[in-house]
Amino acid sequence: MIRASTILWLSAVILVGYAMFQVKYEVVQQEEQLARLSRQIADGREAIRVLNAEWNFLNQPARLSELAKRHLTLVPIGTAQLLPSIDALPMRQAAPQQAAAASAAPVKTSAEQ
Repeated sequence: MIRASTILWLSAVILVGYAMFQVKYEVVQQEEQLARLSRQIADGREAIRVLNAEWNFLNQPARLSELAKRHLTLVPIGTAQLLPSIDALPMRQAAPQQAAAASAAPVKTSAEQ
């Protein structure tokens, strides 16, 4: 007849074997997910490198200067665009009374108090 301890040990071995199988299966899934994420990170970094190269190409000063000459009709400022005299400039508005009074009042330091 089979002893109780033999049945106990046999069931323990079966449970441990099943647990090991489950752990191995989860580890394989985690490794696949890690590989998938690593590929996504590498693809993202490559896309960033491509975008940086494109940005550097598009912002070359010589290229921008050529595009500005071709598409913008910029000319130097003419004398007709300037104000005829200094009197044509609007005058600055007076400061409010409260601000003027506050700036005129003497400031007390902590030593004077």
